[in-house]
Amino acid sequence: MNQTVFAAGAEAKTAVLVAPAAHPVSGRPCAGAGDLAALALARRLGRAFVVLHAGAADKDALADYLAQGAAAITVLDLPADSDPTPALIAALGGFELILCGERSGGGEASALLPYLLAEGLDRPLLPGVLELSEADGEWRALQGLAKGRRRRLAAHAPLLASVRPDGAEPRWSWAGLQRGVLTRRAAAGAPMPAPRLEPARRARALAAQRGSGLERLLGAIAGEAGGGGRVVKQGDSVEKAQAVLDYLRQHQLVDF
Repeated sequence: MNQTVFAAGAEAKTAVLVAPAAHPVSGRPCAGAGDLAALALARRLGRAFVVLHAGAADKDALADYLAQGAAAITVLDLPADSDPTPALIAALGGFELILCGERSGGGEASALLPYLLAEGLDRPLLPGVLELSEADGEWRALQGLAKGRRRRLAAHAPLLASVRPDGAEPRWSWAGLQRGVLTRRAAAGAPMPAPRLEPARRARALAAQRGSGLERLLGAIAGEAGGGGRVVKQGDSVEKAQAVLDYLRQHQLVDF
């Protein structure tokens, strides 16, 4: 850990990264939903943690984080429009666990920062985390996927986890805002890399298929590997249900 930067939190092995977002209506700086979820997760872990922001921001811009659980924030002062990744990599090497939102609420919001940090620090990344716990030296995460699906992930420390905004816990406190401390440290900035533009890839046009819905369905069935399926018209409801179940088992869509 860089003791010159984090002298106040020298015992902490967990870092939470925050970056102000722009309010969609007023445009004023406010806390990002992913950052608040990362803060809430850090509190639930019950471990000492350090909150860090890299960039040019004053207390007004970071006020929401102070009011929602960050007792102190260390700001790495960087020139405007500079790349914060090298400064963050230099500052975070000594932390066992780094938490951040999936994407920033402001700027380009490309969601690349967690991956760049994981690559630069040479540690695993657990993306899209909803819950996190430690057992027997291993960190176990519940990952949120599209359409409400969930998946279990595990990795050994040191590691980095990006947190989904679903886990945010609004708890705005005026007293916390007044007690909050902002510490500023100089940091070396790096030029922002120029964006690389690539030609758009044309998606396959499904609407180009002709024919009725039944004809397209029969064509898809007949076109499957291994001779395709079959249309069951005869038999009672039990026989038809058995045919559907056999199809699902053949394609390993069910495990019973």
